[in-house]
Amino acid sequence: MKLRRVIGWEFTRTIRSAQFLTMTILIPAILTIAAFVVSLALHGQPLVEADTSEPIPLVVALVFAIILFLASFLSGVMTLYSVVREKRSRVVEILLSSISASTLMAGKVIGLGIAGLLQVTVWVAAGYAVASRFVPVSLGLLTPVEWATFPLYFILGFLLTSALYAALGAAMKDVQSGGAAGLLGMIPVIPMWLSSAIINFPSSLWVTIAGFFPPFTPAVMMLRIAAVPLISEGKLAVPLWQIALSLVTLSLGVYLVMRFAARVFEIGLLMYGKSASLREFWRFGLRRGKRRQRGERSA
Repeated sequence: MKLRRVIGWEFTRTIRSAQFLTMTILIPAILTIAAFVVSLALHGQPLVEADTSEPIPLVVALVFAIILFLASFLSGVMTLYSVVREKRSRVVEILLSSISASTLMAGKVIGLGIAGLLQVTVWVAAGYAVASRFVPVSLGLLTPVEWATFPLYFILGFLLTSALYAALGAAMKDVQSGGAAGLLGMIPVIPMWLSSAIINFPSSLWVTIAGFFPPFTPAVMMLRIAAVPLISEGKLAVPLWQIALSLVTLSLGVYLVMRFAARVFEIGLLMYGKSASLREFWRFGLRRGKRRQRGERSA
């Protein structure tokens, strides 16, 4: 019940903010209307002719990976700012007197995550409407596996990144101080830097292994699933057991990162005056587990 209230509170507060309304409704509406007007001026003719040789699944996977990076980054930054703001105002001390740190952290991540996914849905719908006015775009070429897995990778990757940023916010003195955020916050970006290599060598050993490493799983697996049939001309696809295992490891990664973030959240929120170093950040995440083990041994 408390978790549901925290989720509802964070979601409601976020969607009512002027920044969220501007980014989610006003800007997409202006772009869609502008595209519609330009399309009428062109008499509805597309700027690019249809080309059946274009690898539509690969394009969709790459777009999904880019949107995942941008959306999770923006949502993560919102989570980070929210945590830092409440930490500086000492409001969080009042909240922790009635609910646990893990419940508060989970509520923040899920509530802001739902708001972020709503924002992404509007962006994707508006982007598809705009693109279809100028370029022949068809999602009919996506396979059932791609339809089923792409949303799962997107949502789980979104939650993973948001939980990471929530933990970073709890360990920071303020937004300007940076601290561990400068390094750990760049982890989800790495697959985007290597996207060309992943597309060209989707079945290589290092790409396959990277697909089972939770921070890299969403982008790597979406690109692999779309690129492997293209490279091998339909003779070989990503095995279903690898897709299933990657989803299991990603789900486990979300759970573990949320637990780790809750421990950092509990200690870091009450730390004022300085940002935690990487060593302190790691120690905060493991501290409670060590205390429990000692308590069980002494009992």
